[in-house]
Amino acid sequence: MKPIRTLVLVAADENARFLLNEGVGKGLSEFAEISIRQFADAQIDYDDRKGRQTGGPEGVARHGYDPHESADELSRARFAAHVIATLADCWGRLRPDRLIIAALPKMLGALRSRLDGAPAAALTADLAKDLVKVPARDLPAHLSGVMAV
Repeated sequence: MKPIRTLVLVAADENARFLLNEGVGKGLSEFAEISIRQFADAQIDYDDRKGRQTGGPEGVARHGYDPHESADELSRARFAAHVIATLADCWGRLRPDRLIIAALPKMLGALRSRLDGAPAAALTADLAKDLVKVPARDLPAHLSGVMAV
């Protein structure tokens, strides 16, 4: 019987790790890690200056721009797009059977909204947990409810 291969994505707002399980008893092996620092477009800083001025000479009012998203939300969304692009690349190379995602709740939502194609169809479980700093050898204990490692 062919072993079921599971790709595990563990993500937070600034880091993501990709691990592979080759079947029951094989454990998890980490094969990729990305950081928000690798992507200049994902690092967002808004200006600290006053954003709105309501008075001016002779009654002329000037208005600033209030962004619809905070810097954190925009940064998270852009990094999530890079995580999904890396996932798609890994998926094409490794051809796993299942996908499990563990991420902070807001990042999990950002990843879910961008997930499509074969990885979306293979999504077996998603966990709203911050496991990005957990060593690979300790992850099976955190994933025991969704997969046999």
